[in-house]
Amino acid sequence: MVQRSIAYVLAVTSTASSLSSVEALSCVGSSSSISTNSGRHMTVTRSPQGCIAPTTTTLHLGPLDDTSGEKSYGEQKADSELETLRSKRSKIFDKKKANTKPADDAPSLDALESMSNDDIAAMFDNADGNVDVNAGSIDVDAMLSRGYTPSFKTKSLVTGPVGMSSGDSGGIFDDEEDEEEGPVFVDWTVNYDDENEFHIPNRIGFSTVDWGNSKAGFVGGKLKKKDRKAGKFNKTDLKRAYEKLQQNGVSFVETSESYNFAENLLSKYLEKIEHGDRPLVGSTFPNPWKQALRTRSLPRRGSKAVTAAAEASCDALGVSSMELYQIANPWYYIGGTSALADGMLDVISDDHSRYVGCIGMSLGRLVKLQKKLGAQGEFVATNQFEFSLTNRQALPMIEACKKLGITPICTNVLDGGLATGKYTSTNPTGGEVSKGEGDMGPYSTRKLEKLDAIFRVQSGLIEKVNSRIADKIRKFDNGKAPKMNMDVTTTQIAINYVKAKGAVPLVSVTNVKMANEVLGCLGWDLSEEEVDELDKACKTCGL
Repeated sequence: MVQRSIAYVLAVTSTASSLSSVEALSCVGSSSSISTNSGRHMTVTRSPQGCIAPTTTTLHLGPLDDTSGEKSYGEQKADSELETLRSKRSKIFDKKKANTKPADDAPSLDALESMSNDDIAAMFDNADGNVDVNAGSIDVDAMLSRGYTPSFKTKSLVTGPVGMSSGDSGGIFDDEEDEEEGPVFVDWTVNYDDENEFHIPNRIGFSTVDWGNSKAGFVGGKLKKKDRKAGKFNKTDLKRAYEKLQQNGVSFVETSESYNFAENLLSKYLEKIEHGDRPLVGSTFPNPWKQALRTRSLPRRGSKAVTAAAEASCDALGVSSMELYQIANPWYYIGGTSALADGMLDVISDDHSRYVGCIGMSLGRLVKLQKKLGAQGEFVATNQFEFSLTNRQALPMIEACKKLGITPICTNVLDGGLATGKYTSTNPTGGEVSKGEGDMGPYSTRKLEKLDAIFRVQSGLIEKVNSRIADKIRKFDNGKAPKMNMDVTTTQIAINYVKAKGAVPLVSVTNVKMANEVLGCLGWDLSEEEVDELDKACKTCGL
């Protein structure tokens, strides 16, 4: 047998002038190698998946000279590439630990683990310990200790090549019946200063929470145009919205086994739709008590329940491994925090997911989980909770997550529609025709009047942002300026406000119109001055 010796070189060079740079991006497979770690857990060293950042990068892989015939060329190439990237995770953690200088009076992780939530709260503003860690200002610096990442800094994104959109005015809001338009926008992020190893392209994602939910407007059969205008949607709408987002730079999608049949629907789209980039799928281990009521079964317990649920989600999605698996706050878990931590570690070691995170987890439990996972060379990657322009109670939790090296993911970023700026005291129906006599819209006039200051600033920022985008485009001197969205909406300002606070907004998308709103958020950020204007308006309104 002729010995084969092939060097595989991947070069990716970023450019902001054309889409050729996007075509040059390459996605690495999900091959993994398991090496033993201390204790009974195994640490999986994984090759990065998804789109490689558009910086000049060259990966030199070793020779592929296995002539035994036991492995195919593709398997040899994957093994060789994985060998080159094997030490990535350990180097990241070593660097973070080396650069961390704890405060002299900071409590140890062992001390934090033994503290109750009330004890942890006592370290914040109120000495009596009766502080809600999800509200008010807190000092999370006191929680940092040896082995934790340095404080993150919220900073505007640094972008790589900017793709072109179709259409004359950014191509974002064309008629949703138009099936011929090309890519809307591609804005691959190089790096954020305030993210951990888990990277979400474009710092935005979408949720399948309303997929299959009849109360949210889902209909199993065909729809007439008037039904869609009324907000109803079907499988066709979901497929088109998913395809539009995935092929145009928004690749992170969140789902759960508790979202009706969302996982099964998503599996069909993952299999059949050609993606612009490898989709990053995150599923959920639901609250065991809510799940027990929903399924009329005994509540899940122990570490094995977590791994079994993750494996079932992979099967439902039709994938071998997910990008993220999150644990919903269980109030009380049978087996305790240790069982949850063991389950999360097993999910990683069994290669059901590359990263693990939490949903609605308290600050005290986050600290304990971070310590337990850190002892095995892993970490809590995310914590998901509600936050929006008109519901800012969880603002301290965003700060706390960044201090602990956890990426905050925010849901309900439009606050049920209130944060869109569509409904105001002078336009309570949002410009829609009244549904009946006496219809004054979904919100009371009193509530809308209280938030008028926010809505005025939000509306006033449209012209400023559009002007700033136009100035950015004019700076391109090669005649190939990207056609960015220059028709910014108040909805997009609300979404990018969440990004400006250092979190990843997760938007519920059920149709092409909402997909277009999400895509219209790409390529621009709110400036510090604009964020300050919104913050001052929120404080004026008592938020």
